[in-house]
Amino acid sequence: MKRTFQLTLLLLSIFTVNSIAQNGEWVLQKETDGLKVYLRDASNSNLKEVKIETVFNASVSTIVSLLKDVPVYPEWIYKCTGSKLLKTNSQTSSTYYCKIDFPWPMSDRDFIATSKLWKDPESKRVYLDVKGYPEYIPQKEDIVRIEDIEIHYEFIPQNDGTVKMVYQLHSDPAGSIPSWLVNMVIENGPINTVKGMRRMMSQPKYKNAQLSYLE
Repeated sequence: MKRTFQLTLLLLSIFTVNSIAQNGEWVLQKETDGLKVYLRDASNSNLKEVKIETVFNASVSTIVSLLKDVPVYPEWIYKCTGSKLLKTNSQTSSTYYCKIDFPWPMSDRDFIATSKLWKDPESKRVYLDVKGYPEYIPQKEDIVRIEDIEIHYEFIPQNDGTVKMVYQLHSDPAGSIPSWLVNMVIENGPINTVKGMRRMMSQPKYKNAQLSYLE
């Protein structure tokens, strides 16, 4: 019984929500450390979508440089224990691998995704879409492959030199975890990931980055 309780608590810390989004509309769940966290019903899934809004005291080049640096993902993505760049498709697109630690007795997860970046020349907004590419490499033994994952980033430059980020995530962890349990455990992982982004941006190699295609 004690072990089951501990597992439930750990699940809650990974993926948690105090109220339920209805009718596909974004519902504000909490505001914490400069983050606004929302949930809503997904249009084609029983699992919820997450949205986080925050403002970074950083340039778009700083943020994108961090997101492009795949090998350091375990340093800031919550529960990520391994990552690898599989292919650079162009300076604005890549395919990568990521392994996620799951609590015992569940199997760890992994996913392959392709990211695509573009900029609206009029609004100066920058967008990054990440979509699962599960068939890119064979599945590994004893690891459950996440097939359904979509992440959308929107970076909006502000007049004071900061950048507003809108982060949206929808993912199915696969395996035998019931959707009602996944929906109970949906916000702490993304919150900790965004906090990790903010922490990493202070490093000189990101802080001083200048990407010409974003200027």
